[in-house]
Amino acid sequence: KIRLKHINLRAPDSTAPHAMKTDVADLAKLGLGLCGAAVVARILWKLKSGAQGALPESKKDQSGGVPSPKSNASVAPSQGLWIYFGSQMGTAEGFARELEEEASKLEIPATVVDMEDFDPDVFVQHKAVILVAATYGEGDPTDNAAEFYKWIHDDSHEPECLKGMHYTVMGLGNRQYVNFNSVGKAMDKQLEIMGATRIYERGEGDDDQNIEEDFEQWQENGLWPAILKALGKGDCQGKEEGLESAETALSRLTLQVKMAESIRELPVDPLVQVGGADIIGKWYFQASQAPVVVCEELRQKPNEEAGKTTKHLEFDIKQLPGVSWRTADNLEVLPQNPDDVVEWFAERLKVNEQLEHYMTFTRTNTTKPVKKPFPAPCKVQTALSIYCDLSALPARSTAKKFAPLVQDAADREALFALVQDREAYQILTDGRLTLKDFFELFMQSAEIDLSAFVQICQRQKNRPYTIASSSKEDSTRIGICVSLVQEEHSPLESVMKDLSAKGIQIPRASVYLQKLGAGASQPRRFRGLCSEMLCLRTTKGEKLWIAARASSFRLPKRTTTPIIMLGAGTGLAPFRGFVREFMAEKGSRSKTVLFFGCTKSDEDFIYKKELEDAAQKDPPALTELITAFSREQKEKIYVQHRLREKSAEVKQMMQDGGYIFVCGATSMGKQVRDELVTILGSADYFDRLKTEQRYVEELW
Repeated sequence: KIRLKHINLRAPDSTAPHAMKTDVADLAKLGLGLCGAAVVARILWKLKSGAQGALPESKKDQSGGVPSPKSNASVAPSQGLWIYFGSQMGTAEGFARELEEEASKLEIPATVVDMEDFDPDVFVQHKAVILVAATYGEGDPTDNAAEFYKWIHDDSHEPECLKGMHYTVMGLGNRQYVNFNSVGKAMDKQLEIMGATRIYERGEGDDDQNIEEDFEQWQENGLWPAILKALGKGDCQGKEEGLESAETALSRLTLQVKMAESIRELPVDPLVQVGGADIIGKWYFQASQAPVVVCEELRQKPNEEAGKTTKHLEFDIKQLPGVSWRTADNLEVLPQNPDDVVEWFAERLKVNEQLEHYMTFTRTNTTKPVKKPFPAPCKVQTALSIYCDLSALPARSTAKKFAPLVQDAADREALFALVQDREAYQILTDGRLTLKDFFELFMQSAEIDLSAFVQICQRQKNRPYTIASSSKEDSTRIGICVSLVQEEHSPLESVMKDLSAKGIQIPRASVYLQKLGAGASQPRRFRGLCSEMLCLRTTKGEKLWIAARASSFRLPKRTTTPIIMLGAGTGLAPFRGFVREFMAEKGSRSKTVLFFGCTKSDEDFIYKKELEDAAQKDPPALTELITAFSREQKEKIYVQHRLREKSAEVKQMMQDGGYIFVCGATSMGKQVRDELVTILGSADYFDRLKTEQRYVEELW
């Protein structure tokens, strides 16, 4: 069996520095092949364009329904249903794709559009529109929705410029944030102001609870009758729900994988384009690989087996000029699947002997250009290690795509019943089953190869961490603070019993439970994929994929402005960065107060010496350090309790123009907000602080 090693994860066609080291001759030959193929493709494209005429693309859209290069639309802008998404981590995009599939069942021509590709001249012609929009950070639009958001708020539009458009909005957010779903609400309001007609109530998905269920209930409460009515289709009956054949499911895939021992042996399809086919894929092409130069334990008494470990890691970005960041921004890190999990799936897909081979994509079932889901050519090992999420249970929408490939009739029937039952599938999700569990229980008889798998399997998402270092102190080093996420969940045996109680019988459950032996009846340990990699598997010198993203944490420019910081656990991260910045400023800030909470002063007081030294400097970089150790006395004490004790001082600081920054768990953030409203005397005062961006929070 081929043993996996830590791998260099950059594909040759990636645009970021430090691409995967490959034989120069191989790359030269590949480059010549690509150039030649591109020339041929360009000539063919010009010939095709000449046959259609020389109209600008936007004119072709308006006059004849010829699609813009920005979309794969096959209908004129004034026809069918148009679904626009604003997505940061792929959830909104996934929901938009699900809406497209549902529309297809109702024989409604639907087009999904990334808001990044929004064209005002096309948008104003639409008759039926669904906006699926996530709220990011402190009530901001996602990166890909920024221009659309700016456009709908432009006061220069003609009155009722969207008259004749029928629309609805599905907003996504987290109710624990003060600006819950503010982007969806704003889009809903602005389209109405611009003359469009709301045909269905706005949906609000809450990621703090069950965002998938919120989305599905929003659909089920009457979305499609409203859309059908807007399109003048009456009570059109959809196709009867049933599980399609494997052949039909595979015919939807537009790419096929080709493998070879060396890159030069791979075929080149010039119409398979780089850049990423979706939000997650685009991130892969924009990320950079950085070496870990510091990896240190922060707890006084770590216990890895109990899940009690917190690491400080630093990345050296001297050779990465494209990575731009500021103190307390976010650093996104791409996790890598554990070696044993990669090996299991490689064996299941019958590529365990080809892990060191190269793979690439060519088109199938289409003559149109197609974007790569992730950078390729790359090694098979790389594709399975970082681009496929091999750890998490697939979302129900993804499970539906796997289901047609199951050959055994009993397995097919059980899986089909399960994916149709939202509550039953949630039992698997709550039980933290993995993709491997899913394959063992349902996919034993499935005929699936690497080509189908890498297209159906969920993409691996990056994980954001608040930066815990100061760009003013050292712009070439980015530090993050990470605690291992570890939880205990019900035994698999209990999960199977819960499913049985719902009337879902899984034919292979008993065999799988026997295979697990005593482990089937024991609580299951869940560890976060990225936190486990960073806390337990990462060592100094390794290279990981990263990208920096701006946050809303910005220190006031005036050094006399009072600053209040509240953080618990790893919520200290941005404030460690702030303190390092205060030190770089030689203690020029007149009033800086930090409230920090953890369980015990001698167990998990992270960055303890740094903070104490900062408070003792002359002049102090930290004028006051206030701690709350929740387990050092009979009654638990948290940062909000310390805040209450300092209420008079806090109120005075805010009256003097102070800023408040909060970072930590969503439950902590809510309790801090409630305490501040009491201290300040009114909710209106607190709301004004938010509007003035003098109260800023980052929660999870």
